[in-house]
Amino acid sequence: MTDIKYSDKIMELAERYNYSPFMIKQIMINFPDEHSAVINAFNRQPREMIRVNTLKITPKKLQKLLENKRFRVKPTQFDYAFQVDSSQTRIGLGNTHEYLQGFYYMQSLASMVPVHLLYPEPGENILDMCAAPGSKTTQIGQFLNQEGLIIAVDNKESRIKPLSSNVKRMGINNCVIFPYDSSQLSSKLKSIFVPDKILLDAPCTGSGIIRVDPSIKKAKNNLNINRMVQVQKKLLKTAIDILKPGGLLMYSTCSFHYQENEGVIADILHKYKNIEIIEPNEDVGHPGFDNIDNKIFGIELLKTRRTYPNRDDLDAFFYCLLKKRY
Repeated sequence: MTDIKYSDKIMELAERYNYSPFMIKQIMINFPDEHSAVINAFNRQPREMIRVNTLKITPKKLQKLLENKRFRVKPTQFDYAFQVDSSQTRIGLGNTHEYLQGFYYMQSLASMVPVHLLYPEPGENILDMCAAPGSKTTQIGQFLNQEGLIIAVDNKESRIKPLSSNVKRMGINNCVIFPYDSSQLSSKLKSIFVPDKILLDAPCTGSGIIRVDPSIKKAKNNLNINRMVQVQKKLLKTAIDILKPGGLLMYSTCSFHYQENEGVIADILHKYKNIEIIEPNEDVGHPGFDNIDNKIFGIELLKTRRTYPNRDDLDAFFYCLLKKRY
């Protein structure tokens, strides 16, 4: 495609679907063979999903309670998660007694994947570096089953209250929460807390959650991406420093921009020879990019995973499980 035809195509799609030309171009770069399908998929309403809080109730019992309220409940690939259709009831999923009692958390399936692949186990020490509002923190707590310790950190003090509220509602008793810049945690935690596993669900541009926040369609330029990349690299370096040898680190974003994903991981692998990518042992998502946009990241990046709005009917997330070898 010539540059003129390419530019015309970008402008035509931007006008038709109410995107900025910048975002259309980014979609075309990151989804070169399926950009039209991705744009159409981003226009669909996201499915309603909930994560069952198995600390308080079994999936089977919760399903029955919700069905008695005329919710339609369908299983998903995770035995603790349901797809819910609330079209036959006037009650919102966030207004039920079951929700207020902490029997479930409203959370997209793509958002559940990072903790699912990190797989915290009872008795482990877990650090959640960007924890608010608590979806993944409470999921970690569910996996730990009140054994072990979670340190949950967020750099915005205004977000600590909803984080604390969700941890309390879900009945997590082994979580310590405090406001702090996680990129500065080395001096704060290193001598007193050595995590077995770390979740870094990193701050990002949010380009993958257009279905949830359509305003993202209008992103204008590369500046925001570049700023996020610097934050992400700084957080990753701190995580690697804190993590115990042999420990696991999950890096995830809700962005489809390769700069925030494979680009960040490739840079970290180049600088830290004691870090390796671990391929997930579950069939989740699709391999990340080993090369894209005239950039070569290497075959190791095929061990990372992405979810696609068109292939999976999920938000566009990125996941990378890292191991600190020594």
